[in-house]
Amino acid sequence: MLRVVGIVALFVLAACGQSSVKVGASPSPVLAQGSWTQNLVLTGDLPGKITSIVPDQGTQQTFCSGAKARNGDTWSDSFYANVDTSGNEWQLNIIIENFRGPGTYTAKDVKISLQSADNQKAWLNQDADPVTQAAADKVTFTIDRTQQTGTIDAFLTNAASGAHSAEHLTGQWNCRG
Repeated sequence: MLRVVGIVALFVLAACGQSSVKVGASPSPVLAQGSWTQNLVLTGDLPGKITSIVPDQGTQQTFCSGAKARNGDTWSDSFYANVDTSGNEWQLNIIIENFRGPGTYTAKDVKISLQSADNQKAWLNQDADPVTQAAADKVTFTIDRTQQTGTIDAFLTNAASGAHSAEHLTGQWNCRG
């Protein structure tokens, strides 16, 4: 029955002067998530390297303000990545609360945290109080003119033990936003 309907449809199209079926444009390919390349090295409590991010899944969502942030806004980059050979995913968060555009930011300007997906392990940079000024975690974070790439050199405190400079994160970061 369907074959007969198809043949009839062809005859109707031919009678109307249509000799071929019009095909719509195929949709644009979707860029795979997890395509932000990274070149970050970790030494200390969690040694390893981050070369890419993992695709979004469930509540694990990647975000970057990128070029959308303006002076005075909050600029942020948050993504999940594999750091070591265990296959465990780790979240890296970078936040600048008073963004001043491309340039160099220090520990007083930028907050960085590296944590396990289950939040059982974490490292972060902390502000130094006046009494322990020398114990402050040192951070140099740069953002280039595109606001989507730069460098990082950060010493982070172990959140569980309180040990300063327990994790050292260096290299080039990238994001799209």
